[in-house]
Amino acid sequence: MKLDLPTCDDRPMWDLWLSVYRLPAVTVADELRLFDAIAARPGDAAELAQHTGCSERGLGILLPFLVALGFLAQRDGCFHVTDTTRQFLLHDSPFYWGALLARVGAGLPQHTSLSDLLKGADSEGSPFSGARRPVKAWESGRLKPEMARNVAAFMHSHSLPAALGAARNADFSSVTRLLDVGGGSGCFSIALARRYPDLHCTVMDLPAMCEVAQEYIAAAGMEARVDTRGADMFRDEWPHGYDAVFFSNVFHDWSFETCAELAARAHGILPKGGRICLHEMLLDDDGSGPLTAAAFSVAMLHGTHGQQFTFAQLRDLLAGAGYTGVTARATYGYYSLVSGIRP
Repeated sequence: MKLDLPTCDDRPMWDLWLSVYRLPAVTVADELRLFDAIAARPGDAAELAQHTGCSERGLGILLPFLVALGFLAQRDGCFHVTDTTRQFLLHDSPFYWGALLARVGAGLPQHTSLSDLLKGADSEGSPFSGARRPVKAWESGRLKPEMARNVAAFMHSHSLPAALGAARNADFSSVTRLLDVGGGSGCFSIALARRYPDLHCTVMDLPAMCEVAQEYIAAAGMEARVDTRGADMFRDEWPHGYDAVFFSNVFHDWSFETCAELAARAHGILPKGGRICLHEMLLDDDGSGPLTAAAFSVAMLHGTHGQQFTFAQLRDLLAGAGYTGVTARATYGYYSLVSGIRP
């Protein structure tokens, strides 16, 4: 079945899904008295981590989200409370709302998990903890078939429109063979191969995920143009013979150091003039918006080792791995494609 882009973009669906992190972000900040600490002593994430005892990584993701929500302001990396927070979220204000918000939000699993993460812990009772995090399967290189099927369905539901948008609005006309690393259901490879009749794509993922991807590929009638390769992207050798390496929603799962390793592995198999392509929901230059992208970064804090990136962060990361001519192009909804060339 051939699919066209939806007649509207999917931003309202992302806004709805990721709205679940808004209230917990505020109730956790209130519980840990972050607003009071920032009102008394504004600072950047590292300084605030030092004098509050909170996780620097956690604050580095949470504070920009609170800026996007309008409860903090950021000036040259330094965070300050807004007048809304001064009036309604400081404990000594006569208009303090914290007790009401806590009654609604403190029992949410997102609150518990985020609170533990800010304290540098991992709540074993949280649905986001330990072995429940899908990223753990990719770390270990082992993925059970049932989990592969569930992850593929989850990712496919929010990735299919973006895949069609990337195929239509990005330029892959010079690519003949593309390696889709961590390709999940294969929706990006399917969409790209359909758009470009001379393009052949390979989905590289853990073996259990490749088995599921083959079902999506067959349902799309694209077996002749899209294949799979079962491999652990961290431990196994990557195949050669591709002039583009594509990652969608992969880099945001990992630390900067791990992303640099993945970029280097792609560099090692690409020919001169080959391309690396990163499909991600980019943050604004100061990291504090768009609101839904900042919320997605909080989701990454809950379930992965990563975060959403600004274009400058990905540009610098790719430049450090030896790529040149790094550009960004908006593709669909909140998504953009960041590309670099192997010189």
